[in-house]
Amino acid sequence: MLTRVTDTIIEELIDATCGDTRSRHFFLHALHGLVRVAKAEQLQEMRMDVDLATGELSQPQDCDSDSREPT
Repeated sequence: MLTRVTDTIIEELIDATCGDTRSRHFFLHALHGLVRVAKAEQLQEMRMDVDLATGELSQPQDCDSDSREPT
């Protein structure tokens, strides 16, 4: 039984694009891995935002924007 929305979406994508069992298995694991990486990145950004908001992480002296992109 699928309980998460991402599980349902992944299943629908696989059903629409993959015909054979091997491809279905490969894409199922690849997409679930991608979701895990995205969640980890989101959590890391949230932690950095909390650290910045609480003063535990300071911005570089010459940085006057909220951008985290390398210069």
